[in-house]
Amino acid sequence: MDPAPDAHPEPPQPEQLTQKLMRCRKLVADTVNPSPRYSGNTPKEELLLEHVREFEEQFVNVYGNRFLFLCPPNEYGVPKFLPSTIRPTHLPYQELYEYKPCAQFLADFFNYDELKPPDRYPTAIPAPASVLKWQAGDCFDLSIALASLLIGVGYDAYCVSGFAPRFITTRNEARSACPQLEWDNEEEMEAEKAEEDEFVIPKRPPLRSDYLEAKSKAEQAEIARMQEEEMKSDSEDDPSSEEDEYENRRIHCWVLVRKGAREVSKDMYIEPTTGRIYDVTRCPYLKIDLIWNHRNLWVNMQVCAASQVQLDLTNPRYFEYVMLDSENTANDTGAGYAEDEAGGGGATPGGGAGGDGGEANRGEQASQILDLPSAWSERPDITREAFHARCYQGEKTIFYHKCKVEQYAPYTQDDGLVQRITLYKDVRRQIPLEIRESFKHRRDKLFQRKRRPMQNENVERFLPGRPSTSASAPGGALKEFREVSALSRELLFYNSRLDGLVRSVELIGKKMFEFFEDRDDRLVYHSVTLDPTATVASTMRGGQKKGDTYPVDSMGEVPVRKMAQKYARNPDVPADEDIYKISFFLIESATTSTYTYMGKIRVDYHREPGSLTFRTVTYYNEDGNLRCRPYTLPQPTTQQVQKLHQMQSNCRDTIMESYQRIQQELTNRRKDEISIRGMRSVQAGKKRDLTIPGNRDDVLDPSVYDQARESARVEGLREGAEEEKQEEQSSKVDILLPYLVDFMNKETGFVQLDSLQAELVAKKCTTDFRKRLTDRAEIIQRRLEEEQDLLRKRRAQMQRRGDNMERDEREFERYQSQAMFRTQILEQRLARHEMQAIEKFQELERTLQEDPRLAAMWQKEPAAGR
Repeated sequence: MDPAPDAHPEPPQPEQLTQKLMRCRKLVADTVNPSPRYSGNTPKEELLLEHVREFEEQFVNVYGNRFLFLCPPNEYGVPKFLPSTIRPTHLPYQELYEYKPCAQFLADFFNYDELKPPDRYPTAIPAPASVLKWQAGDCFDLSIALASLLIGVGYDAYCVSGFAPRFITTRNEARSACPQLEWDNEEEMEAEKAEEDEFVIPKRPPLRSDYLEAKSKAEQAEIARMQEEEMKSDSEDDPSSEEDEYENRRIHCWVLVRKGAREVSKDMYIEPTTGRIYDVTRCPYLKIDLIWNHRNLWVNMQVCAASQVQLDLTNPRYFEYVMLDSENTANDTGAGYAEDEAGGGGATPGGGAGGDGGEANRGEQASQILDLPSAWSERPDITREAFHARCYQGEKTIFYHKCKVEQYAPYTQDDGLVQRITLYKDVRRQIPLEIRESFKHRRDKLFQRKRRPMQNENVERFLPGRPSTSASAPGGALKEFREVSALSRELLFYNSRLDGLVRSVELIGKKMFEFFEDRDDRLVYHSVTLDPTATVASTMRGGQKKGDTYPVDSMGEVPVRKMAQKYARNPDVPADEDIYKISFFLIESATTSTYTYMGKIRVDYHREPGSLTFRTVTYYNEDGNLRCRPYTLPQPTTQQVQKLHQMQSNCRDTIMESYQRIQQELTNRRKDEISIRGMRSVQAGKKRDLTIPGNRDDVLDPSVYDQARESARVEGLREGAEEEKQEEQSSKVDILLPYLVDFMNKETGFVQLDSLQAELVAKKCTTDFRKRLTDRAEIIQRRLEEEQDLLRKRRAQMQRRGDNMERDEREFERYQSQAMFRTQILEQRLARHEMQAIEKFQELERTLQEDPRLAAMWQKEPAAGR
């Protein structure tokens, strides 16, 4: 047997008060009736702990003094075997079904606590259910939670404890590349591969030069070397450049995923604090101490780096197991004893028993296997609100090499921002090169924006469904908007517009062209070419009219040099008569000895099938008449001339209409962004309260939680209205009956009142009804004041406690949200009751006036007058 590694962690010692210990103590104090599995051990668990203690004793006898972190206490101080802490769970979220998005989600979901000191094991390992509820924990808590979720969805996952460098244990990624950029590159490569998989005619491969290829490889190697040297350079915000007093002694825990299950092709390590995935042979970890899952625990016996460890858990030369595997008992036990006999005999800690037992002893041991008890933790769960919030406390910022990533929970930013990636030119992240922003739930369907400040370039991408700026005019369906300030502007559209526009490009001050699809007039392209060198005046070059201009934002009216239109093939018309392209040259002019023309029109027709040439005709404008040159060619008829002039006028009108629509689209985009920026400047430094609807409703679609709160508010109002309606219906039975009992004839049941009696009955009825309305208002007011007093006391209590209780703050925010909701309902009920009290009192007066039994009261004054 190989000797044990020399460097091993020491037993945990009393450590300073940390956030983790505070969370555990608060949980114990707040839980009135804890689960018996939390606050104690079952007889089976006690037997398991006894077995583990015997294993530790035999392990020390065989391999020497080496601390094993096997049974740490939980949040209640009760020792628990590490494998029994893992609780395999399958949560109802699609993102948590694959290991990559699951690891990245938990890395964003948790607030990471470093081990203090970093060379000591934690003093407690809480249940994964508590860790997910807190959204905070150290590397052991994160690894156990991640392993529980991965095992629950079918992966062969393990927790691994050992040693790691400082940048891993401190989650410092200042020298690492941003993984989000790598994912984007993978998606682009997959998209390109999907396009390459389509059937295409293979082209002849280009000529290759071995010299150029060798030169290119050398340049790439030099670039990679320079980048590596640059990443190794010191940085002011990178503490890993300093000396580490805990070098090679920092304890860490991560997750191992074995190949085989869920189509995993190779073994890999997952870093739970960042979500990064490492190959087992190229991992940054230093050494491995323990490996465990929900069934067993293995002690590493190999003295080598973590990247060289053989992960054959069934080989006792590499690992010592604590529990016997009931499925492979005979094979594993026989192999273990064969190794012992080959090594000269001795105790075998792997089975909890040793000696020179024979076949009978092994058979008896196989029949008396101690199986692992079920997980003692409750089922881990993530609420939908916490899952959709994703980040701890709604926001998170991570620094990478020349990159910064900011993540926000949905609906926490007024503009719907959920992620911002900033790429920098320098290591200190002071000169931004590119800013990538991702959005969600925007009403204008914006989901991505890229800005390059150095090039003044802006790219925006939109989801399908963007509405039109006008209900009557065609528009909307914007897919992508690209703009280079003062140089070019490009708009891409989904193929769902009424005018068929799919692409619009403007080279500012030079040219504008647009592409169309599926139009009834078969128009597929039109363009306008400008002449910025010409001056716009009453008389232009070549006698051009002022109407033949095109407006440009920064240049005003610019003369149009050429307009062109292209049409798709019409199968009902012969190819040599079907117009393919018509070009209008507006400012071109020439003078010869025989003629002078100012402008011309060139018409190109479609090619015949199998033909390389096509028919083209050029018409010259001579004093307002269109003629062909030379004169021997057929001249256009009057009808053809009118048609060409009409096509020129239609082309100009179409271009100007398209210009107006594009300008309207751009103007609305600018207004939206200006209003959003103004809203963000007002809200700067203030955290959004998700329970209070605000101006974000004009920018973002309502969330499911807003809809739920609105539905609850409407339901509360409806229940209150129904309750009052039932009271009104019950009161309409006969409101005067209790007051007429003393005046009723017992024999006939008839009531005859004089004027004084009728006035007395009406007065008593009115007084009692007024008192009833007043009492109801007092009840609602009292409930409202009680809610406000409780909220005021909780606020004062939080202020006295200070700012260190993160869990208390989250609970207080949740309570405050619910209390404000109840207060809002009570205020609405009180206001409605005050408004309806006047109406009810007026209705009571009308009822008393119309009741025939009180008619004598209204006849009193006329009788007194007589």
